[in-house]
Amino acid sequence: MAEAFDKVKKTLRDVLAATEEKIDKRMTQSRDFLTQVHREEEQLRDDLDLLRAERASLEEERIRVQQQLDEVAQVRAELEARRRGGLFGCCMSKPRTQVSDITVHHPDDEAG
Repeated sequence: MAEAFDKVKKTLRDVLAATEEKIDKRMTQSRDFLTQVHREEEQLRDDLDLLRAERASLEEERIRVQQQLDEVAQVRAELEARRRGGLFGCCMSKPRTQVSDITVHHPDDEAG
């Protein structure tokens, strides 16, 4: 009976050792996976920071371009107003020459 007991005892130790080995292997895989997840998480944080900085830069550029477009629109409106006479066209634009204001001297008129 002692022999049967020793055999069961050895079998249990073998099973326990195999189970422990499987647990250790699984634990190592889990640690490796967790380390990889942490690395990827850090990389994602860095990427997100970079994207936020790029977005801020693009927004600043968009605002600058919009301001330039507003300035161009204002200058265009001013030029159109000058061309058409606009509200203050009489004050801001050059006087228009009228046909009656032009005097043409002919050499024949001076002799006669």
